[in-house]
Amino acid sequence: MSDSDRAAARARNDALRADVDELLATFERQRRGLAEAQARLASMTVTAWSSDNLVRVESNTAGVPVQVHLEPEAFKRSTPEKLSRSITEAVQSAARQATEAAEQAYAPVEEVAGDVPDLPDLVPGAPSIRTLVDSLFPDPAPTPPPVSMDPEEEDSYYRERRYLEGDR
Repeated sequence: MSDSDRAAARARNDALRADVDELLATFERQRRGLAEAQARLASMTVTAWSSDNLVRVESNTAGVPVQVHLEPEAFKRSTPEKLSRSITEAVQSAARQATEAAEQAYAPVEEVAGDVPDLPDLVPGAPSIRTLVDSLFPDPAPTPPPVSMDPEEEDSYYRERRYLEGDR
């Protein structure tokens, strides 16, 4: 092997080493960013109200309710069915907010990841890490449309105590 061949091989080796060093530095920035995001999310909660302001739900960033609060007038102004829908609406809203908070917390990590090749780029046929990350944040189910009760029917519902019979 000639000196020029050795010099060319050394140059290629140095370039490859620089690429690997940069890749490792990027992974380390990603790891630190991920740890910081996880720490922020572990202590964060989100709060959502139902549209009728009768139900407040506080959830962790995984979307799991940690507290549900019913306003005292909820039992005077609503039926069990409507209150159930209000709770569902508030829980789903809190879940959406939790997903948004998690996406915002992980955004810096994803920015760093944009420069790093995905696994299928390196190993043909391997699963995509980007697809896996995207699957971590599914959209919650949509809120069903509210079913309203005529105010007079609602008054008779309570006046006649039909709520005790489970009748609607």
